[in-house]
Amino acid sequence: MLLGTQAKAQFHIGVGYLNSTEITRYNNGDKPFSEMMHGFYLGGTFNIKVAGDFGIAPGFYIDALFQEELYREQPAYYQSRFPGFKFESGIYRELALNVPVNLTYDFEINDNVRIFVYGGVNLQFTPLSRTTYREGTAAPGGVVITPRGPRTIFIVNGETYKYDHVWGEGPDMRPFNVYAGGGVGVRLGDIRIMAGYDHSLLNISRIDGERTGRSQFKIGVNFVLGDD
Repeated sequence: MLLGTQAKAQFHIGVGYLNSTEITRYNNGDKPFSEMMHGFYLGGTFNIKVAGDFGIAPGFYIDALFQEELYREQPAYYQSRFPGFKFESGIYRELALNVPVNLTYDFEINDNVRIFVYGGVNLQFTPLSRTTYREGTAAPGGVVITPRGPRTIFIVNGETYKYDHVWGEGPDMRPFNVYAGGGVGVRLGDIRIMAGYDHSLLNISRIDGERTGRSQFKIGVNFVLGDD
């Protein structure tokens, strides 16, 4: 018994589209650097009713993000990170594990339609964050600027270079993040359509003089397993 009423739990399986915008701000007053990534998420939550229409919803899901990085769109940024490199583009890939815990409230429109809102925090761990630079025209001896100092990379024209942002020799990204956010949705029978927004609370950059945060928008569909 919780708060004088019997708790009821449902398991929801969800999948959807994820859009993440990362903004890096510099202590020296330089113009902030912004980039947008697209991807998807997949996972599940336990929706536990604790008092009337109020509940708590812990969960677990995996999200994957992708982005094509174009050197010509941000030459100053890439020249500061990779002096000597003349690559044309790169592909960024990220895989993250998430544990959200949300408070929920829903109310009935009729027997088949319910409106719900939720808000809470999401704990995130990123085991994979890597950029593969391709179509390179870098001369041997190009330099990568990392939090541990400059590092010389020897590649020849036409080869690709993989930079691990979390676990590499000179990582520039922290693997842990915390988001706060919320969302709204509608339940139609056993299908829930939802949209949400999260904003990071931590600085994920390892580089001195920089502060990097993210905001994320997602829209998806959940399938409800279990009775009300």
